Parts: sequence; structure tokens; C-alpha cells
Amino acid sequence: MTDLSREIEFPPDAVRYPGRHEVVEAVLRRGGESIPVVVKKMRTSVFEKPGRTRSDRSAAVARQLIARGVPTPEPLGVAHVEGEDWYVARRLEGAVQIREWFLHRDDPGRGAPRLRIPFEQIVAALGRLARRMHDQGVFFGDFSDGNVLVTRDGAGFRIWLVDLTRARISERPVSLWNRLRDLSRPGLNRPEDRKRLLSSYFDPEPVSRSVERRLSLFRRRIVLWDGLKERLRPWRRREEG
Repeated sequence: MTDLSREIEFPPDAVRYPGRHEVVEAVLRRGGESIPVVVKKMRTSVFEKPGRTRSDRSAAVARQLIARGVPTPEPLGVAHVEGEDWYVARRLEGAVQIREWFLHRDDPGRGAPRLRIPFEQIVAALGRLARRMHDQGVFFGDFSDGNVLVTRDGAGFRIWLVDLTRARISERPVSLWNRLRDLSRPGLNRPEDRKRLLSSYFDPEPVSRSVERRLSLFRRRIVLWDGLKERLRPWRRREEG
């Protein structure tokens, strides 16, 4: 894709989302038009070849997801700047991470999600999106709360996937093992909420008890692993806080 390094502008008050790979809101100046974008900054590696960097892969995966009817922000280009690898996508105005619904579900004392959409509708829509994605051969690999965004769409809403570097795409539907690996990533800690997710995912077929048990085991492993990472990498908490 086109190198956009000379067309990207970062306002002095640009919103930044810290993490392993920083995401920054910016503006793409193109042909007299100002396009709101997000720039994901990734460090380059000596093992990466031109045209095969993380940002190139993200752009390629985004195009394939869109071709398969899986919503992700439009990829606009890449840039390679002073040891950093940038992936540039159109910004989703008013987007909210799906984690807001899950955190509020676990702790009603927290502020309500900024978009007034019932929790049950969010979970059902997430299940339907995951089913469509898997049937199209997409194993997302990092189907976690921070990588799923929600926007208003007229009177309804729409769910989007971001952070595509771990996605794997095949011409065959995803295996049940990998389907459950993806489905275990969203922060649904109550058994009844995971069951709601599975019900929308497998609809109209019933959900077997063995599938429910396996998903619970996968989820338990995710929770334990996330807790271990927090203890082993305290600097990540400071970066993301």
C-alpha cells in the first residue's frame, strides 16, 4: 500500500491510546481533504522484509476481512518512519470498546457504557459476528475486549474488529478448537453470559454441555494467564493506566 508518512499530521492534542503498540488519532491530508484516521505504531524488526512488516500484514488482513463481510475500519495505507512501522486506518467516530459493557456487568457501580445499548443485545451481536467470521475462515487470535469496537448505526449499532496482527485466514471454516479459543477471549465471566454468547453463536442449533464446559475451561485459563502477566509485567500496567 502507499507510504503515507508525508500525509499524516498529528495535532498537538492528539488522543493517544498507550499499550504494547501505541495508537494515535491523527489526520490524513489527501488532495485537499482531511480524513480522520488512527495510526498504530509498531516497532520494526530486523527480521521483517519490506512489504512484509506488521503494518503490511494488518492492511492485507483488513482487506480480506472486508471482502468476507467482517467489519473492520477501512485500511488507508502504511508508513515506515525512523524505526517504526505505522498502520493507518479510517477512524470510527464515536467508537467505544466493548469492554465498557463487560466491566459494567461485573461492577454495576462503574459508569454505564457511553452508548446506551442493552448488554444482552451487545453479547448476542458479538456471537453472531464471531460465527460469521469463523464460517468465513477467519481465526482472529486476539478476540479480546480492547479489539472489539461498537458504534452507532442509525437506530441500531455495529461491531467492528481492530488489531489484526494475529488473525489467520483460511479458505476453510475455522476448527471448533479455534472457535472456542476466540470465544473465550471476551471478558464474560458469568456462566450465564457465556451461555448467551454461545446461544447466539450456534443459533438455531442447541448448545451442547460439552461445548459449554470447554469454553469455561478456556476462559479460566485466559483469566489465570492475564493475572500472571499483570504480576510479571507491572510496567505494562503503568503504560496502560
